Amino acid sequence: MKITAPGIYKDMSSEDYFADPAPEPSFTQSLAKILIDQSPLHARQAHPRLAEPIEGDDEEAEKYDKVKAIGNAAHAIMIRRGKKLAIIDAPNFKAKTAQIDKQAAINSGAEPILRKHYNIAHAMVQSAAEQLRRIHGCEKAFTDGDGEVVIANCEVGIWLRSMVDWITPDLREVWDLKTSGMSASPYATGKQMASAGWHLQAAMHERILDALDPAGAGRRHFFYVCQENEAPFALTVNEIGEYALTIGRKQIDYAIKMWAHCLTKNVWPAYPPRIIRPELPAWAENSWLARELAEDDVREQRALNKNFDPKNLMAG
Repeated sequence: MKITAPGIYKDMSSEDYFADPAPEPSFTQSLAKILIDQSPLHARQAHPRLAEPIEGDDEEAEKYDKVKAIGNAAHAIMIRRGKKLAIIDAPNFKAKTAQIDKQAAINSGAEPILRKHYNIAHAMVQSAAEQLRRIHGCEKAFTDGDGEVVIANCEVGIWLRSMVDWITPDLREVWDLKTSGMSASPYATGKQMASAGWHLQAAMHERILDALDPAGAGRRHFFYVCQENEAPFALTVNEIGEYALTIGRKQIDYAIKMWAHCLTKNVWPAYPPRIIRPELPAWAENSWLARELAEDDVREQRALNKNFDPKNLMAG
């Protein structure tokens, strides 16, 4: 399936989407994050239609990643769409037969997953459904609406596209499932949002949806269900707040303008061609200052105690 005009596409396969089906090389939130965190050149290399081929990429892609495999399976079970899965009945991929089955799955366009990891994904989804039923405001989560919906728009010749995990029929609630081996505690998800760019993703969803559905502007809610991939499969439901969304809008706007410039001029800068002076992170400075204070205290004790042992300076 191809993107032929700005709109909402409900039946597009993951393979078509990730190959970039837009009329011209299009821009996504994942490319925006790469452009911001690294450079336009890195973003171009990550684009399916613009990347320079690199020998060995295929071999790297075939490595089995347990966390990714469980996440893909949980996503497919919850959304009832997604990448085609090939369940491998083997304890691992060390045996020759398991390696053959794995390669056959890849060759057929499926994602290989060990049976034990698929079972974990299935248990995760069951647990998620039970937990979501107990949380007020989650009545429509992954139940009322459509999964893996592609949204696309063209801004002054620049195509933007995004895939939404789940969206309600009125286009007001957008739900995303994020599985991880990290903690889903309310005290940890802020860090995950910043590092994974949930706010950036929500801002891209909002920008495209507001163009397609102007009546819903300012009325949308973006929910990220963050679930741990180990028992008891605890989760938290995180709504992107206005402050985080504002930062995401600024970042997306910057990234789109930079992408448009690079695409139009066919100039893709990497890192600055000059000597830089990196800033020392605040935590490193604070750690050293705390050590200085601690050792000053020890020296004061030494002045008061003739039996002071200098080895205490490095103790602990």
